[in-house]
Amino acid sequence: MALINPTDITGLILAGGQSRRFNYRNKGLIDFKQKPMIAHVIDRIAPHVGLIAISCNTNIPQYQTLCETYRTSLKKSSKWGSYLADSLGSQLKGPLAGINRHLPEINTPYCFICSCDMPLIPNDIVTILVNTMTDAHQQACHIMDAQGCHQLAILVETTTAIAALNQLTKVSIMKTGKPSERINHSIKHWLKQMSSLGIVYTGPVEQMTSINTPEQLAHMELSDR
Repeated sequence: MALINPTDITGLILAGGQSRRFNYRNKGLIDFKQKPMIAHVIDRIAPHVGLIAISCNTNIPQYQTLCETYRTSLKKSSKWGSYLADSLGSQLKGPLAGINRHLPEINTPYCFICSCDMPLIPNDIVTILVNTMTDAHQQACHIMDAQGCHQLAILVETTTAIAALNQLTKVSIMKTGKPSERINHSIKHWLKQMSSLGIVYTGPVEQMTSINTPEQLAHMELSDR
């Protein structure tokens, strides 16, 4: 497999969840150590990708301002920092809805996907996945924890990932037309449609932690000192 350069990768940050446990506040814009959680994610992955895209269903003006601020400070082109809402009629649900909305818009051969609520995501996470994908000749690589559970830190070949999403949608429609009976639209099931490899991350568990509650946010802020 040819070398994968940062300019070959778009970083897609998912910020379209409902955040029920945060009283429906948009998690990406909640402050962690005096700046929005998503800003920490951008700071950590931006040096390793050519473009940034954000999947957001609410607070779109705030995300627009955030992208414009970063675009100016990093001296990026107008293509850097896009933001789109999920499609309301998508057959796919959860994180896959945001992924499905954005992947067709991505023009780079690879896409790194992560969540907005992982403010301590390792600075070298993209590099880890790129090196593994290159060495193992995979179509997708993803991070797992020590228990083997999938984490939302994924590198995919864009065209292959789109085809896998289309296959997932096709199977869903063939199974049944009733939303309550559709197959489980999980990240794990999507990755099974591709040649994918899981990598166990051995660093501090906090770095791969998604913050899901105010209590967890407070604990993470106190522990990361």
